[in-house]
Amino acid sequence: MKKIETGVIAAAGKGTRSYPRTSFIPKPLFRIEGKSILERNIELLARKLKVSRIYVIVGHLAEQVMAEVERVRPLYPDVEIETSFWTRKGLASDVASLENRIHGPFVTVLGDELYHHSDHQKILNTWKKHKNLAASVAVKETPLVSHIKKNYSVELDGDRVLKLIEKPENPANRLLGLGTYLFTPAFFEAFRATPPSDRTGVVEITDVIDGMARQTSRVYATRIQCAYFNINSLQDFHHAVYEIRNERFHHFKKSLIIPASNREQSIDDVLNDFKSTVDEIIVVDAGSTDRTADIAKSHGARVVTFDGPREKEGAMVMRGLEQARGDLCIVVSADGTFRSKDLPKLMEYMKDCDMAIGTRTTRQMIEQGANLKTVRRIVNLMAGKMIEVFYWGMEPRFTDAGCRYFSIWKDTFMKIRPRLHEEGALYIAEMMTEVVRSLFRCIEVPVTYFKPVKDQAAADIRGLVDLMKLTVMLLKKKFGRVV
Repeated sequence: MKKIETGVIAAAGKGTRSYPRTSFIPKPLFRIEGKSILERNIELLARKLKVSRIYVIVGHLAEQVMAEVERVRPLYPDVEIETSFWTRKGLASDVASLENRIHGPFVTVLGDELYHHSDHQKILNTWKKHKNLAASVAVKETPLVSHIKKNYSVELDGDRVLKLIEKPENPANRLLGLGTYLFTPAFFEAFRATPPSDRTGVVEITDVIDGMARQTSRVYATRIQCAYFNINSLQDFHHAVYEIRNERFHHFKKSLIIPASNREQSIDDVLNDFKSTVDEIIVVDAGSTDRTADIAKSHGARVVTFDGPREKEGAMVMRGLEQARGDLCIVVSADGTFRSKDLPKLMEYMKDCDMAIGTRTTRQMIEQGANLKTVRRIVNLMAGKMIEVFYWGMEPRFTDAGCRYFSIWKDTFMKIRPRLHEEGALYIAEMMTEVVRSLFRCIEVPVTYFKPVKDQAAADIRGLVDLMKLTVMLLKKKFGRVV
């Protein structure tokens, strides 16, 4: 029996339901835990199914997909990875366009489907068991009928497929049809015999397989066990990110960064409050002449000396973030205005975003005497809305652009670090802007804002001058020059 030597990944679609992100990046290149969906599917075909050749069908933003193929190719030296352009006539036509290059059984995987902890190697067992096999579809049990309604249903006699129904209204069972197919060259003949769908006007791959099942009785199902994510929309993508991160979130190390200068009256309380919630504390000290550094060291914090003035809080925070060893970096002010009780909220949102930033706009969560008067609150609100307007197409939602309590993934910070230049009050707004314009996700989380232990001038957006500076910064980032 022939070995399954060939894999096909369909990575050509426009992904219109994932707008606006897919205007800039194709769905197969959405990254989860450092790997694109495309790389994960190449890994699946190469490692689980041991194919020696993979064709990646490209179309929408093809240059980006081809660049990712070039990046991934050296990781699999025993696998030939080639690209092929789409036909613009649907998935079935795209696969059929490879007829002259495929001469044996092959596995096709949809480029926007993600399989986590999958046992796709079972497909090899199906291939060995049924020597007359014409095709096989991967299925999995699901308790959610709504998932089947968005994909396709499969009706079986044993493991033989009787029929497939695309987006069924009333599925006959709890079997969810997946976007993984094992085909033989019989697929190409069946494709030519299948009429276009009345609904879409193109030959649908589900109709091709359904016709093969009815006419040959040689189409079988392979039951797969895995965490399965069909990335149709941005919500699907964020759900996948959350589930995969949540599974191992307890393994991630947390670093707390505290910029401080002459904060001996408050730093002890801040450290006592937070030290049991994080794995590492870095106090960036801007030339304190009091006991700030000594108190920090007594709590086991790592003190990093900063030679500049304390007004350059942005530069202080950058220094701390650069030296952090954790996977998750939390920044909090040293004046006691924030509490560790809000940290679990930030951490929960970090499971499905790249930066979670506090917002001090919920009046019920602002303690009497807190240093957030009406004008200052309005100014920070206006600053947040300015970022929204400049990057409206990316759909950010901000109500505060100066909250000095936020969290960011270390790898996200390192990716945007070359574009961070603000050293003073605008550094937080700049980080928010760079996260958004880099197609990362920044989410606001309401936090309690307390009265500071000792009021000092803080690095925050406070007036019209700062708003004008923010406008200039946004114009430069948006257009490359001031206009």
